[in-house]
Amino acid sequence: MTGSPHIGEEHRDEGSASAASAPLFTSSEARQLRRLAIALALSGSFFVFELVGAIVADSVVLQAEAIHLFTDVLALTGSLLAMRLAVRRPTPRFTYGLRRVEPIAALVSAGFVLLTTFGIIVEGLSALRERRPPNANLMLVVASAALIVNGTSAWLLHDALTQSKPAGQHRHAPVAPGFGPDDGGQPAEMPHAGHSLNLRGAWLHAAGDALGALAALAAALVVRFSGSTVADPIGAFAVAAILIVGVLRLLRDAGLVFLEAAPAHLPVPAIRDLVLAYPGVTAVHELHVWALGAGHDAITVHVGTRETDLSLGRAIAQSLRKKLGVEYVTVQVEPTGHACSSGELEGGR
Repeated sequence: MTGSPHIGEEHRDEGSASAASAPLFTSSEARQLRRLAIALALSGSFFVFELVGAIVADSVVLQAEAIHLFTDVLALTGSLLAMRLAVRRPTPRFTYGLRRVEPIAALVSAGFVLLTTFGIIVEGLSALRERRPPNANLMLVVASAALIVNGTSAWLLHDALTQSKPAGQHRHAPVAPGFGPDDGGQPAEMPHAGHSLNLRGAWLHAAGDALGALAALAAALVVRFSGSTVADPIGAFAVAAILIVGVLRLLRDAGLVFLEAAPAHLPVPAIRDLVLAYPGVTAVHELHVWALGAGHDAITVHVGTRETDLSLGRAIAQSLRKKLGVEYVTVQVEPTGHACSSGELEGGR
């Protein structure tokens, strides 16, 4: 970059160079997509049976569960579409691709769950006032079938979600302490984390259905052997409480992505210390860490140096990818005395 005080500007050339030949889905992503499609097929095919059974049994918890299942079919369809859109290649207008589609899908899923939860509470209160006795025997049959189907869907999605997490890495684990051109470290394994937020939204729906079926089964047993009608709406309230907790956590995590907060597993002070420890680096500023979507992390940083090696930025970026598993890294190298005035030396935003 002749004639400029900034040298060694680094961008994500590894990903960009191979983007044209990269497959839309990795083998792990294809496996996640298949699990999501199977869960959608199970939920969609079982919905009619559960709704008819709930109406005939006159069970509020089963009716609430059936309504919830219908919203889940819509939400799972959205999640499936979001996964396909999220892996589309970048375009001149969407230069990062469509990574943010998945947190959008997670927010939509959360909205569906909140609406359904409100409906469950309303129906439960109505059942408490009217004390309608449900058909306990039919409740047992329908709830048992629902538990099997919804439990299978939840297991499929949880297994896919587990596969999306980096092996051996805890969400709040600190970044690796060693850093340098010859650190010998292995690349951090984060290739499957990109769909975790979207998968969590889908799993939340499936888990809510399984819990609803379990609550319906417990209520059916109580009604069958004690004759108490209160167990039916109480079971619905228990499901609503569990769903609200899960939705709040999902909304928090999706909101953090849109607010461009630094991911918990990439603390900014620790990353600043890593870059400062790199041989030849004398200052760090304009450090930004954020996520385009869950698992698709990005880092940009300006570094001061007394070196004139044009490859320093590339070396630092490659080390960050290797140690942290970050997908997008940009390093701007600036000779000492030419740092940007907007940044703060030895610090980060």
